[in-house]
Amino acid sequence: MAPEESGQELGRIERPDSASAVGKRNVYLVTMISPLPGAPEGYTTRLKNYWEAIDTSVSQLEARAGMVNRIFHEAVSESGDPGLNLVAQVNQPAWSMIKKRMEAGATLEAFDDDELFSQIVDWSRCAQVGLTSQTVADVIQEKYAGASQARFEGMSKALEEKLGDSETALVIMSSARGVTMPEKAEQYNVMPPELDELLRWTRDAGEKAMAEAQQAAEAAQTGRQTQDSGDTPEKGGSVLWTPGSN
Repeated sequence: MAPEESGQELGRIERPDSASAVGKRNVYLVTMISPLPGAPEGYTTRLKNYWEAIDTSVSQLEARAGMVNRIFHEAVSESGDPGLNLVAQVNQPAWSMIKKRMEAGATLEAFDDDELFSQIVDWSRCAQVGLTSQTVADVIQEKYAGASQARFEGMSKALEEKLGDSETALVIMSSARGVTMPEKAEQYNVMPPELDELLRWTRDAGEKAMAEAQQAAEAAQTGRQTQDSGDTPEKGGSVLWTPGSN
């Protein structure tokens, strides 16, 4: 899942003085961007580059501010190896960097709630079916907001209770809005240049696809109008040109 692009500068690690973070609670916050079924090669390649850059950036942070002790990953509701299997299902490109840190002694913690996540997905689907009743729409919005709040509160509680006083957490989420970071923890937002590249490519690809769809729709409409009028281009005469035609 890719986050919306913001005006915040990318390609850096936002951090306090590393020396002051040693021996304290630290959080390395990473934006979760997961694979998309059927995505073009350009997306897949950039996604792979992004997670490799994240691995490198986190390693650099570990050398200065502290090794990762706890790992929290969105959509992972189990700890240890069962949780690592879930990572393989929802975010394969991040699997190796997480496994490497688990082998070095870090613990993958249960972080998400399957039932609440399912509720959020289902309420979101309900809101997209084309409702005609404002009362029903209000109920769906209320239920969606309630499930989201309960999920974020559970995540916040997991971070606070499972992260020790002098430990470092690697937190991987599509968005940390609504989640409270552990008390007295130094937060590092890990944003390598590859994140900016991936977001921009995704945006440009989306705009291109929309433009092509619009052109196809306009060409189809023109074709229908020509057919309805009974006029057809004579052989050797002028025809409608669209991008991609010879």
